[in-house]
Amino acid sequence: MDMEKTDRRQRGVGSVFLFGIILGLAALCARLAYINSVMRPHLAQVGARQSQGYGVLPARRGMIFDRRGRVVALSRRSPDVFVDPARVTDLPRLIERLAPRLNMSGDELMSKIERRRDSRFVVLASRVDPVTAAAVAELEDKGVGISEGIQRVYPLGDSLAHLLGWVGRDGHGMEGIELAFDEHLRGTDGKRRLIHDAARRALRRLPSPHRDSTVPRDGGQVVLTIDAEIQRIAEQALAKAVTRYEGQSGVAIVMSPINGDILAMANFPAFDANAPFDDATQSPRQAGYTGRRNRAVTDPIEPGSTFKPMIICGALAGDFVTTDEKIDCHMGSYRFGNRRITDTHPHGLMDIRGIVSRSSNIGMGVIAHRMGNQGLHDIVRRFGFGEKTGIEVPGESGGLVRPLSKWNSYSINSVAIGYEILVTPLQLVSAIAAIVNDGILLKPRIVKEVLGPGGKVLQSFDGPEVVRRVVSSEIARYVSRDLMVAVMDVGSGRRIHAGPYRMMGKTGTPKLTYTDRPLYEDGAYLGLFVGAAPVDNPQIVVLAMVRRPNPSLGYYGGVVAGPAVGEIIHATLKYLGVPPANVSARNHL
Repeated sequence: MDMEKTDRRQRGVGSVFLFGIILGLAALCARLAYINSVMRPHLAQVGARQSQGYGVLPARRGMIFDRRGRVVALSRRSPDVFVDPARVTDLPRLIERLAPRLNMSGDELMSKIERRRDSRFVVLASRVDPVTAAAVAELEDKGVGISEGIQRVYPLGDSLAHLLGWVGRDGHGMEGIELAFDEHLRGTDGKRRLIHDAARRALRRLPSPHRDSTVPRDGGQVVLTIDAEIQRIAEQALAKAVTRYEGQSGVAIVMSPINGDILAMANFPAFDANAPFDDATQSPRQAGYTGRRNRAVTDPIEPGSTFKPMIICGALAGDFVTTDEKIDCHMGSYRFGNRRITDTHPHGLMDIRGIVSRSSNIGMGVIAHRMGNQGLHDIVRRFGFGEKTGIEVPGESGGLVRPLSKWNSYSINSVAIGYEILVTPLQLVSAIAAIVNDGILLKPRIVKEVLGPGGKVLQSFDGPEVVRRVVSSEIARYVSRDLMVAVMDVGSGRRIHAGPYRMMGKTGTPKLTYTDRPLYEDGAYLGLFVGAAPVDNPQIVVLAMVRRPNPSLGYYGGVVAGPAVGEIIHATLKYLGVPPANVSARNHL
């Protein structure tokens, strides 16, 4: 009896268990039917989204040219070679065939693959040339692929690097013209549908064309006012000067006083724009130098005696002094109130020709006290100091001209000889160019034309952009053709030569402060010189400066920077075909 009850109970449990299994299978079948019918469209879309994605078709970045059409920056297709280990059937054979094509050893290729054996995308070589890419493609191996890629190339290497900047790995411009015109140069990338694996790695492309694919639109182009040959001349002369006097760094600028074009803008030490973060070439004295900054526009300086021509322009314009007046320079030492001013060499009575040519601080102090802070402030601002020039280069500094309310009795003597004021090398060369250009201040420019991808001119900057008239043409011609010529004939620039070309100019040797406190450092100077030529019809204005030259070798502006300016003027005018006795008013640029 008990046995019968046990059998019935077991049969009942078995029946329930079997019924549960049947019910579960029925539910699964129903669910599968629901998924296959009702949910199928939605799941198909989800699957497609998970297995497909977009790959970027990079646009070609636009080229940059110098004023004569020389290419100074371009982009070229530079793909990567990769392998998908999961699709390779005979790895040793593949490596044997790939190694000579990539100019790599078989062990090196195997090591790269072994390190990422579980990956479906292993890059074997980056930025290969077209010949190498074609050789790899000839293998027709389904496990090897070539990815799209574009590399920015600077054919001149370290020439123009500070001005051009460079392009980051994300394709965006970094510094210089590359940054300033990034949106115009970059263009618009296209896209293409790709098949991905579970880890979102690209496996293959969908057939092209595809309705969701877009074609890349290449970037536009930029034409600079820079002349690559004049740039080379300036860079070589500057490098020679900085190296000879063991300076920390240097800047040189060549500008046309006729239209404001910047023909050269050099910085030393240089760097290769193709490898912008390789500072291995810097010397120990340059260890703290941030070599990628364009100091011609970013770093203001106290201009020293190169500021005197601008002050004299203001003094003559305000009738604070006459051209034939004799001023007592007190034999090299004089106290203005409780401040003593000295000259390098003692002088007695001198007219303003002598004061400028022999760079007398005392003579300038006497004239400045007649002008007062108001007169000094007015002429400083009229020459554009204290505000940016607006040149098409990022990072430009406006320098520093304190409000008139903060000037004191010390300011009169300081500003008159180029202290207590900060100007950029670009502002300084622009101001001298204004004097050379009969008193008309022009906006300096670095871009000549902006072109579309096909070379169509979108913007052209041909005529000069006048900022204002600073002084009369009579005063400007007297200061440039008489006083600044006297600097070269009998003054501090008499040892500077520009070959057969007669030039005008002004030297400056301002002291430098410590890098960490506002005190002047013993033995730290800035050697400055600004010159222009030919005297009869100036075609170029040139600035050169050497920061922190070794004082045991020389530090005066006429000694360390003057010869570089003379060399640049001589070579540039010869290159432009300007005759030494320039009687023609023709513009040779």
